[in-house]
Amino acid sequence: MMNELGFVIQQRPYPPEWIFALDTPNFAPTPELWRWIKSIFLNPEHKLFNPDHAHLCAYCYPQIAVMWARSGFRKQGRIVVGQAEKLMINAGGWKKERQEEQFYQWFNGMPDYLITIDATYAQQANDIDFCALIEHELYHIAHKKDQWGTPSYNRKTGKPNLEIKGHDVEEFTGVVRRYGAGKDVQEMVDAANQRPTVAKADVHHACGTCYLRVV
Repeated sequence: MMNELGFVIQQRPYPPEWIFALDTPNFAPTPELWRWIKSIFLNPEHKLFNPDHAHLCAYCYPQIAVMWARSGFRKQGRIVVGQAEKLMINAGGWKKERQEEQFYQWFNGMPDYLITIDATYAQQANDIDFCALIEHELYHIAHKKDQWGTPSYNRKTGKPNLEIKGHDVEEFTGVVRRYGAGKDVQEMVDAANQRPTVAKADVHHACGTCYLRVV
């Protein structure tokens, strides 16, 4: 697959065709999408490697899991096509057991973080828009910092401590810097006044994580 700048991108995973049938499950785990993410954005040898996500390199599937949803959902008048979240089961008894069992059936383990992507959007999006969406969600899983602003690490594992973070200027411009801007963030890219290093993308799609941070 050749992108708009003329260099090869490893073939991206597409949603399975069966997920669009009405009599099938609405969700499907996609470990191949996480492998693709690691080989593209977390791989220092790839041209699309983004050091902003380096703190995620130490994590494997399903610590960070990815899944398809058949379609997006409407939030504040827009369709959400991607969402990153820290999984927390705020329940007890059978309700907790049911939820845990579902995640184990999907992922053979309990993920710490989950990225969900709208399969309908992914099926139709061009390569650059799809990459921009994926990186948008990756930016939400941030390297946690201590009270002095220093990145923190787990004392037992040595891995970076992670947290879900809403987009501030740094995270927004990280996507804009690489992909350019669609209409909703044109003012930001004008302020940044930088040429994109990858190609222009339409990054106006809605993100469920962003909405969760403001409601």
